[in-house]
Amino acid sequence: MNSLRFLVVSLAFTLIACTSVVQKVPFLADKDPLATALSGSSILGRPYQASELPDVDLFGLTKEMQVFAETVTAKANNTDAKAEALHKALMTSTNYGGRGIVYSACNTITGREAFETRQANCLSYTLLFVAMARHVGLLAEVNEVILPPTWDMRAGDTYLFMRHVNAKVFLPRPQRTFVRVVGTADVSDIVVDLEMRRFRPHYKQNIIGKDLVSAQYYSNRGMELAAEGKTRDAFLYLRKALLMSEKPSYIWSNFGSFYRRQGLFAEAEAVYLHGLSINPRDYTIMHNMAGLYKEMGNIQKHQEYQKRVRMHRNANPYFMFKRAEEAIEKNDYESALVLIKKAIKKEENEERFYQLAITIYEKRGDSEGAQHMRDKLYQLSTIRF
Repeated sequence: MNSLRFLVVSLAFTLIACTSVVQKVPFLADKDPLATALSGSSILGRPYQASELPDVDLFGLTKEMQVFAETVTAKANNTDAKAEALHKALMTSTNYGGRGIVYSACNTITGREAFETRQANCLSYTLLFVAMARHVGLLAEVNEVILPPTWDMRAGDTYLFMRHVNAKVFLPRPQRTFVRVVGTADVSDIVVDLEMRRFRPHYKQNIIGKDLVSAQYYSNRGMELAAEGKTRDAFLYLRKALLMSEKPSYIWSNFGSFYRRQGLFAEAEAVYLHGLSINPRDYTIMHNMAGLYKEMGNIQKHQEYQKRVRMHRNANPYFMFKRAEEAIEKNDYESALVLIKKAIKKEENEERFYQLAITIYEKRGDSEGAQHMRDKLYQLSTIRF
């Protein structure tokens, strides 16, 4: 989905994901290093001041943007027509009268900046669309989508965990179908995504409020600034993210990774441990901690966290999918079939699993098995309730 990495900027360490067993003893951070990390004194030489924190208007519209939204939706007479007209106008090339927004993963920017530069990642486009949609009277919200973990077997077993957002426009009650899919997208409302062709309605998702949207924006931008070497600004953005919302463990994960980048291991450890106290199942933090302890020379803890992450990884259907692909490359179709069947059993709504199963059956010369998987894939793509 070329999705925005909400982050896991896990510093691209060797994969180590963990088990489904929840830690029974709470993870407790050392209060002094945690307080030091939150104050910013290790970075700024003194505690930060509130006046130094960034304050970005994420849903702001210029007069030009207001007129654009009003003009392109003027002929639309219902909610879905307005949403479609607005999305089409933003994405259509300037050669054909549109705004010509194109995907760019480079920076996390506001909707206003995305409109001006004609570039956006998934968060920036969502901010832009939601602000404009609300201006023309649509009930639009930011929708967070939890993407499945991804493993790159060719890059040293690298673990990537990404978050993605898009926009959801709610239809008036008379237009609703009363059909709901538990734990997935609400099929009676409209989802607008920067890359609609890659959207998967069965991915877990939920509407998020302004504070969490802001926390994600500041956290993303902070990690980008850190990568650019702008340490002071990076801290201020990351600290603002935590002030907007302290609940998501992935915000703490980024904050810990920031301190790890600076070689401030005590602060990084305290922040990571606090993140785990919030979410003991955050495997990205555990992945990062394994690397941190290795750098610190604490081999025992490195191995402990590495084992946890690896056990989780091995039980994950998406890792089974990657292993099945690897088995195909070795012409080991029997192993590939066993792996993809296990993956399907764990995650029945993932189309890619069935597509790979079709490939495996065809390579084995099993036309009946391949057709069975085609039927399953057809049912999955057409019947969701």
